Amino acid sequence: MFEVQNALKDERFFDNPLVTSEPNIRFYAGTPIVSASGHKIGTLCVISDKPKKLTSSQKKALTILGKQVITQLELRMKNKKLVIANKYKTEFLSNVSHEIRTPLNAIIGLSGLVLETQELKDKFLEQYEFIQQIDFSGKRLLSIINSILDLNKIEAGKMELEPKECNLSQFITNIFNSLSAKAKEKNINYNKVENSDMPQTVIVDESKLGQVLTNILGNALKFTPSNRSIELNIAVDKNILKIAVFDEGVGIDTKEQIKLFDKYAQVGKSKNGEEGTGLGLSITKGLIDVMGGSINLESQSGKGTTVSFEIPFQVTTITSMEKGDTGDVGLIDFSKLNVLVVEDNKVNQMVILAMLKSLNIAATVEGSGEEALDNLTRHQYDIILMDINLPSIDGVATTRKIKAMNINSYMLALTADVYRDNQDKKLFDNFLTKPILLDDLRDSLTLPLTKLG
Repeated sequence: MFEVQNALKDERFFDNPLVTSEPNIRFYAGTPIVSASGHKIGTLCVISDKPKKLTSSQKKALTILGKQVITQLELRMKNKKLVIANKYKTEFLSNVSHEIRTPLNAIIGLSGLVLETQELKDKFLEQYEFIQQIDFSGKRLLSIINSILDLNKIEAGKMELEPKECNLSQFITNIFNSLSAKAKEKNINYNKVENSDMPQTVIVDESKLGQVLTNILGNALKFTPSNRSIELNIAVDKNILKIAVFDEGVGIDTKEQIKLFDKYAQVGKSKNGEEGTGLGLSITKGLIDVMGGSINLESQSGKGTTVSFEIPFQVTTITSMEKGDTGDVGLIDFSKLNVLVVEDNKVNQMVILAMLKSLNIAATVEGSGEEALDNLTRHQYDIILMDINLPSIDGVATTRKIKAMNINSYMLALTADVYRDNQDKKLFDNFLTKPILLDDLRDSLTLPLTKLG
């Protein structure tokens, strides 16, 4: 601690310009700011234009404040390092996402197309079952990758809400029914109870709500033995959706419950040995937080578990006609579409062309942005499927050049990178994330087709 009680009477400072003129310093007290490595990097000081003398308690307080300053500076340094580390982690996971999803696009896409071949199932049942296992394993791997990437997106603050109009009752029923086969297979009494006051059309993030509900119901089915019960209870209070899943499963020990939302801990194992990534509840809580909701879990070992959550929603009066209901997608004739595919990867070209062919669409393929731009000087297309990760001119730059040419084709981006820049999204009419599923492709082509009439 260094203290000058009256600078005007101190031979070291009486003629200092800061003393003889503005700011007319008379009193000064400073405590050194010392880094953890022992470097003195500055001082924390107090000054006054009147002579003063610090008490012992004031000196102690100033010393403590000086230590707090260096603590805050060091925390700021650590935060900067964490930001840089997270940036590198995101870039790494972005690359991993692309490199893994590209081959998965071929595995899941082609196996899905093969499984639609009834002749193969009729004549080569054993080989058909092999392909079923390939398809299942590919989707299982994709699920694990998605869990890791989703968790990182939530932590990095890159998980965004994508609300849209939704028939809430029908949507939840579809999610519930999609898991009914598993319940039947395990001979579980699987029930749904719904509040009669459910609004028909609301605005909510369907994707995240679906993922949350699937995770919770999936866990209940995994940990509930045969001949027991699971109940999904749905209620609405004003603009709050309240959902609870009750199961008569194995339950969770009280000591284990504190680890339930920990991404680094996996709690419990089902009776039949089914295991997951252990990230399900951690991701579920993260998604509910993003949606502005809350989640609660109550469980008793050997007696079952209740998981309940609440999320807000907006009510809308928009009708299906106003939303542009496309009706029965299966009856739509896609053959009238004129489609350009811009994709450099040969395997991905094979997958997307096979899928388009199954929809009765004959498409043109270009392997680079330059080739696509040259093609567009001579031909017109209703829809352009644009891969983002192209060599030389990437898909984003190519799309900007297409827009500059005043070409109004429907732009559908194809990407294996789930960390795509939010600004880039404004360039495109829609996104498809690889691996591309046939149903998703069909849905993505339906809207522009209906607009074309």
